Amino acid sequence: MPDTLTQKSIDFFWELGLHNERPWFQAHKEEFVEVLDRPFKRLAQETGTIMKDRLPQRDLSLHVSRIYRDARRLYGRGPYQDNLWFSIQEGDAKKQGPMFWFELNGEGTSHGLGYWDRSARQAGVFRRMIDQDPEAFVQLVEAMPHRERSRLWGDAYKRPKGSYGPVIDPWYNRKQASVGWENFFGPALFSPELPGLLAESFLGLLPLYDFFLHAYRTCRMEELEEEQNSLWGIPGGDNGDERI
Repeated sequence: MPDTLTQKSIDFFWELGLHNERPWFQAHKEEFVEVLDRPFKRLAQETGTIMKDRLPQRDLSLHVSRIYRDARRLYGRGPYQDNLWFSIQEGDAKKQGPMFWFELNGEGTSHGLGYWDRSARQAGVFRRMIDQDPEAFVQLVEAMPHRERSRLWGDAYKRPKGSYGPVIDPWYNRKQASVGWENFFGPALFSPELPGLLAESFLGLLPLYDFFLHAYRTCRMEELEEEQNSLWGIPGGDNGDERI
């Protein structure tokens, strides 16, 4: 019984894509548990443990996805996901703030740093922080390990919000901004060393993660302040979101 991912883990997604229906899955449930579910959960737990050991001062939490789609959101698709993923994030930033993620599907893997769904206001605060010190953000991006192999995900604004040059602009002019790598680990994907390699890759993104997290917390603090002001009948100020 494998305790690491194998080629069979990826192959299972291909088979599931051809037979995304309950009778087939039930007939292959033991295979799913053995080649995909159990080793994936083990990877998530071991990676999360390493991250917590390396960052004991942080309130990190681990979330692991399920293979089952929400029955209310099938939209004509089969009942099973075509990927599995896990995320690691600060306890006060669940679902809204930034996270480290790892995903496995039939094409391989992706991992990196991003959001569940960054709000327009969070994006505005993110840009405002860049405005305050563009060169500091350039240094963060340029210091990212394996930057030459990385990619940015996220829809761009139809009308750019501003320009600071080729390093900043791809970040500044995206509604969402996630950065990471696809099929990064090669043969090590199937090795017992993967949790340590993945944790090291996440830790290499920690300075950027802290920038993302500060933007999230600043946004949340402003929202709470406005909520309190509204309770006292105090008019809100300029929140800097006119350009969003």
